[in-house]
Amino acid sequence: MDDFLRLVLPLKHEDYAVNLWRRAQKKIGLWMQGQILLSVIVGVLVYLGLLIIGIPHAFLLAVVTSMAEIIPVFGSLLSGVIAAAVASSAGGVALALIVIGLYIVVNQFESNLIYPLIVKKVVGLPPLLVILALIAGGTLAGFLGVLLSVPIAAVALEFLSDLEKRKRRNTHA
Repeated sequence: MDDFLRLVLPLKHEDYAVNLWRRAQKKIGLWMQGQILLSVIVGVLVYLGLLIIGIPHAFLLAVVTSMAEIIPVFGSLLSGVIAAAVASSAGGVALALIVIGLYIVVNQFESNLIYPLIVKKVVGLPPLLVILALIAGGTLAGFLGVLLSVPIAAVALEFLSDLEKRKRRNTHA
């Protein structure tokens, strides 16, 4: 990518663009680490909830939930359906509804509290910006937009930060 940027950009913008790209790569890597941490946290919460409820194969269902969590929105929905099916076969419709309730609570807790805090701590994006980026990404580009919204917001924030630094440097000079 560095070579491509150097090839297509004018000489006076090469160094800046390559530097911005490298910082963006770092932010995206940090975001990916945050996603993995989030998956582990959600898996642990689901495991504890399923264990308390008494669902068989709670650990396996938690692992599936943790892996599915990498897929925004649809991953938790898919894993919740699987867990509800296991609960239904083990204890009937009432138990399945309790498991669905557990997944809804964990999903809301994750979406509105854990995810924004992790992204703030790991990537450095404010939680409100994360939520707005997810909403805008989902509205503009659906599933792919949700998937790419936070990395794009991180890159945009880096670029805007650079613009602000340049503006301050020019006003003080």
